[in-house]
Amino acid sequence: MKKHILISAGTGIILAISGTFFLYGRYHEEAKYHGQREDEEAVRMEAAVETFGEGDGTGDSRAEDQKYCVFVCGEVREEGICYLSKDARIFEAVEAAGGFSEEADTTYWNLAEKVYDGQRIYVPKVGEEIQEHLASDNMYDASGRLDLNAATEEALVKLPGIGQKKADDIISYRKTVGRFQTTEELMNISGIKESLYQSIRDKICVR
Repeated sequence: MKKHILISAGTGIILAISGTFFLYGRYHEEAKYHGQREDEEAVRMEAAVETFGEGDGTGDSRAEDQKYCVFVCGEVREEGICYLSKDARIFEAVEAAGGFSEEADTTYWNLAEKVYDGQRIYVPKVGEEIQEHLASDNMYDASGRLDLNAATEEALVKLPGIGQKKADDIISYRKTVGRFQTTEELMNISGIKESLYQSIRDKICVR
């Protein structure tokens, strides 16, 4: 009887030790498996990051999102779309299009003026009479509001309360002070009070 008890106890100990080793091995294998999965995931994420910045277009498009897209056409050597920094000037847009052609009217644009996103810069020939639709492409936004930074004298005088004198002053302001940053800046011009501004504010914009 005693011998049988000893054998049973010994068998129990052996089974317990075997179970311990089995559980330890199982835990070790699972830990190794999860470690491999984590390493594989890290490698996959690193590869994805590298791919994002390479030539799949995603990284480039984000860079382009930080720039202005401008269309330069007319009397330039290479018409087309240009991507320029947000503080770029018109002369840089012309340079990006290969420069003026030999027949270009180089004084038509204020070359020191800043560009805006989506702008169409048409360079005419010397002595060319600009067709109304070409001029209007640059002057109005998608809602039909007149852009104070692109408006011609003829377009400005059509605004209620803006006569010849005020139109000339608006254009002079653009040349001496620079682009309008807000439409409210229009009230910096002599003779344009808040009441007049309020009457035309929905008809104007700045880009």
